[in-house]
Amino acid sequence: MTSPGKGKPPEGPGPEGRRPGGLPEKYGETEAVLLPRDPHWLLLYWEIAGGTEAAGRPAIRVREAGTGGAEGTVSLIEVPADADRWYINVRGGGECRCEVGRILPDGSFAALAESNAVLPPPGRVSDTGDERWLTAAGGFEKLLQLSGVDCAGRGSAELARSLAQRWELLRAVFSRAASWGGEEMLARRREQRRGFRLTADCELVLYGAAEPDALVTVSGRKVELDGNGSFSMRFALPPDGTVDLPVRAFSPDGAETRGLAIKITRETVTDER
Repeated sequence: MTSPGKGKPPEGPGPEGRRPGGLPEKYGETEAVLLPRDPHWLLLYWEIAGGTEAAGRPAIRVREAGTGGAEGTVSLIEVPADADRWYINVRGGGECRCEVGRILPDGSFAALAESNAVLPPPGRVSDTGDERWLTAAGGFEKLLQLSGVDCAGRGSAELARSLAQRWELLRAVFSRAASWGGEEMLARRREQRRGFRLTADCELVLYGAAEPDALVTVSGRKVELDGNGSFSMRFALPPDGTVDLPVRAFSPDGAETRGLAIKITRETVTDER
């Protein structure tokens, strides 16, 4: 079927038929080149050499392979007669190939140039995860430990979350510190020399282990286990109060369960007057 809304043209060439950088507009060869831009958009550019033009309406035939048992799709995109580049929207996840040609009066498609096949990058987090980031030297792990992040036994996803949370904490602290700085702080120090500030916060790390095939929940939420059955989670503590963290493990057949409850109480005392 014809699908004129599945794509869009890129910006056109520069003046006098030359593209940016002084490249020629045409090379006198019939070819089509397909490039992935992101998980759902491809860029196709082509040239139809003189003498191989055909009657009919210019169009692109897009072939997208199916994934996960789904059937592949074939669609037609009509393009302007002077177009030589086009952005193509795809479902993603499967190999794609395009043909540039004409839709003939009887509705059939005549291909003039066939592109290469491309596989768009996945639009999700990879299912494959290593259990630990390894480096040629141990300096990276030492640096992380000095910053307060223990990466021993952590997968890359967990380590990335730890770094992101720590960065957000540091950014919050430094943004507060920055708000005390500048001209306002200098003026305040000129008026009184007794200005002194302190800020601090903390977070909770919950970790444990169960049988690798067990179902583990924390506060009723399922926890993803590593290959050896271990798990770890980070929580932001409330300013003051008590946090209850019930932990339960269920065997695959549901015949056995284990549980424990962790209660954390936070109390902040300040001497600021």
